[in-house]
Amino acid sequence: MQNEKKLFTTQNMMRMALLSVIAVLLMQFGALKLPMIFPSFLELDFSEVPAIIGVLTIHPLAGFVIVILKNILKVVLFQTNTAYAGELANMVVSLGYILPLSLMVMKKRDFKTITIGICIGIIGLTLAGAIVNYFITIPMYAKLFMPMDAIIGMGNAIYSGIVDKGTLILYSFIPFNLVKGSVVSVVSIIIVKGLQPVIKHFGYHIRG
Repeated sequence: MQNEKKLFTTQNMMRMALLSVIAVLLMQFGALKLPMIFPSFLELDFSEVPAIIGVLTIHPLAGFVIVILKNILKVVLFQTNTAYAGELANMVVSLGYILPLSLMVMKKRDFKTITIGICIGIIGLTLAGAIVNYFITIPMYAKLFMPMDAIIGMGNAIYSGIVDKGTLILYSFIPFNLVKGSVVSVVSIIIVKGLQPVIKHFGYHIRG
């Protein structure tokens, strides 16, 4: 199919730009805090949903473009209050989530394959989040905004087992990303099912 062979056609670029704008608006204005469960600096947003839609309606690699554009637009339109650490973490985690789905739909496109790809993406999101936050984001926050002890203290206030950076990752970031990935996946699957007529209009056929 033409859309699947060429990523950067005029129509595809317009669609990716639109989905990127929706994604950045979801990230900027649709983020939810879960303060009774996770530290306040962890926010649940649905900005990966447009990237998944892009993978399924535009091109298997469209999700990568949407994720990158989303974070560029975030900085350009709304600036950064994290010295780019938050945008970097979001980009890495989102790409880890999108990658399995992109690879799987290159070979086969049915609802079962999409669901499996999204579920594997939860694992990718969680692993990517653990790595980038342990080695990059948390150290940057500790250097630029608040002492490491204060960051750990925010986690410890919720669960006393959080006593250092490693346990912060283990008991806050990993569970949070599992929850986020699961919620985003359920929402994405529901939307994909509802958008099947649109997806077929773009030349793709998702079998149940």
